[in-house]
Amino acid sequence: MNCYYHPDRASVAQCVVCGKNLCSECNIIKEGQSYCRECLGRTDVSIGTRKILLPALGCGILTAILSVVLPAGIMIVTPMPSVAGCGCCAGVVLAGGLAVFLVKHLYGVKGKISMTTAALTGGLSGFTGSVIIVGLLILLLGGLSSVTEDVADMPEIQEALEEAGITAEAGEWSGLVLASFILVFAFMIALYSVFGAVGGIVTNELTK
Repeated sequence: MNCYYHPDRASVAQCVVCGKNLCSECNIIKEGQSYCRECLGRTDVSIGTRKILLPALGCGILTAILSVVLPAGIMIVTPMPSVAGCGCCAGVVLAGGLAVFLVKHLYGVKGKISMTTAALTGGLSGFTGSVIIVGLLILLLGGLSSVTEDVADMPEIQEALEEAGITAEAGEWSGLVLASFILVFAFMIALYSVFGAVGGIVTNELTK
């Protein structure tokens, strides 16, 4: 292989960003990586938002699967809810990282994509997975309205709310329980998005 800029010279390296073959004169080394002169000041490769959608959504489905499979497997081996929770978070991080890896692999990115794009890709993966899980939970529970009414009628729930200083008329208990469910689901969606973004950023840094 010959140098892209000097076809009469043998190449000694490839630019980590664009992949051009470089001779010893054109090879510019920065932080142990080879760059061509055009890419030296542009180490982050631009990726359009549309290009991240398919990998992110696909890994969002994987996020939902891992969020169920990993904790379930951990609970079978070690019945410790805290460890199972860590397994769930690890699944979200892994799926977010995989989404970024797929974006870079599919579009031939040999350098890094921008941190914003990496975070958006991983975050969208986590967001998609959380929405799938929340939707499945609502379906399995038979709809929030019926569940909240059943939960609100439980004496222990009413007692717990009263001990917390929350008072309401009989018909308002279901509204309080519904609000609690919504807050939990919103927190879950936000948490999954953050962990997915972390996975995307870490993968972007490790796979230069």
